[in-house]
Amino acid sequence: MIAWWIAIPFLGALIAGIWPHRWTWRTVALLQTSIGLWLTSLYFQHGLLEVNYTYHALSFSLPWWGFPTPEGWNSRYHIALFFATDGTSLWLAHAITIVGLILSFWSEWRFSQARLQIPAILLVQGFALWTIFSYDLIAFYVGFEAVLFPMYYLILSLSPPGEESRRTAAEFLLYTLVGSIPMLAGILYGASEMSRMHGIPFTTNLIEWLKYPLPPETQLWVYGSFILAFWVKIGLFPLHGWVLSLYKHVPLPVVVLSSAILTKLGGMGWLRVMGAFPQGHFQVAPYVGALAVISLLGAGLGAYFQKSLRTWLSYSTISHLSLVGLGVAATSAPGVSGAAWYMTNHSLLAAAHLLIVSTVIRTTQTDEIAGLGGLARSMPQLTALWVLVALASVGLPGLSQFPGELLVFTGSYVSYMLRRAVFIAAIFSVVVSAAYTLPVLRKVLFGPSEKNYPDLALREVAPLWFLGGLMIGTGFMAAPFLEEIQRTTTPIVEAILYQTLGIR
Repeated sequence: MIAWWIAIPFLGALIAGIWPHRWTWRTVALLQTSIGLWLTSLYFQHGLLEVNYTYHALSFSLPWWGFPTPEGWNSRYHIALFFATDGTSLWLAHAITIVGLILSFWSEWRFSQARLQIPAILLVQGFALWTIFSYDLIAFYVGFEAVLFPMYYLILSLSPPGEESRRTAAEFLLYTLVGSIPMLAGILYGASEMSRMHGIPFTTNLIEWLKYPLPPETQLWVYGSFILAFWVKIGLFPLHGWVLSLYKHVPLPVVVLSSAILTKLGGMGWLRVMGAFPQGHFQVAPYVGALAVISLLGAGLGAYFQKSLRTWLSYSTISHLSLVGLGVAATSAPGVSGAAWYMTNHSLLAAAHLLIVSTVIRTTQTDEIAGLGGLARSMPQLTALWVLVALASVGLPGLSQFPGELLVFTGSYVSYMLRRAVFIAAIFSVVVSAAYTLPVLRKVLFGPSEKNYPDLALREVAPLWFLGGLMIGTGFMAAPFLEEIQRTTTPIVEAILYQTLGIR
């Protein structure tokens, strides 16, 4: 059944290639949303299948649901299309599906080759779902890389023609592709070492990797290859160069696909595989946490000094997503679950923020902060939405990002892996976030201006208020969502802590 959720965007891409109309895309998006809701209903009606993994002396349960094919392609190589879901990937899949639905109703798209561009957008979404539902590491890698190529085409075809667009597309592809090649080598090497040590068939099934851990020295190198790929995909310092180019030179509706969808594949993959490398994670977590805090504060300070909305938004995105790396490095139940929550809700927030800024740039014909001001007088709808999104991004209680941010900070405080200085620096990021966000709002929305601009049209207001409603709703009713996330993340954290520190 999960396969249908994945297959709909691929089938939609085929149909849109024949009938390249907006309503084809919208129909596919609505169908996919319906299937996701139906499968979620079944997920809760039928209950979760508890799979017990014996992790040396510790047994723990990880909820998943799917249709495994453990025999793989043959008896010697256990490589299979094994799609399943847990509490984290379930909500992330919904977020990605909602972003696709919003984009299908967004009026700002200017297609020059609709017969190819609409299918490419659907392929990005399809390969993203393929990736987050894959429990086989080779299948995960295929989706993780395949999503780059339709995105590369969209950057080239929808960006203004010129050398900058070509350079941006090349940077995007080379950064993310080259960063992932060591992960493939790590998967193959880890599977061969596992087969040699434990006498099992060559397997890339993640469940088998959880059962048969690699030696500590091998874990360090293999896990390091995964972290490199995920760090690049999320776009954190110092591997963030492609993010800055993308935000600066590519139409912001296209950037939504990267910020709201592609970056989440790195976070989802990291949360999923960390349990297979307890010793490796233990060795690198302090350094990852320190680097994540540097990215968090450095990008935040960079955003404070920006003069254009595009670059301001790029640095703020890097800063926000650094909390995902910090939560994973904390290796505590609240930290990891907070990272999962923050990552999922950031999909909706990033989509709303990018579409709002895109509308401002299109309406005013400038992205220079100094050239803007007083938009609140003539654009009250846009003002209300932007204030809502901005307050969510700085972690205002009652909005979607606050539970995740609070859990990450709590997790870094109680962490056995991170020093207290990391927690103090992370807390200081709250001040930095407000410092680079609120002055821009004050200048652009409430500063002096003699110009009047048309407010958002209904076709623009409706999608944005839908996202705004979700930010408010998930902020006030986070418990049911967090409960499912914690069913997935807490056992993994407990396993890592027991294997490395003997803590039950």
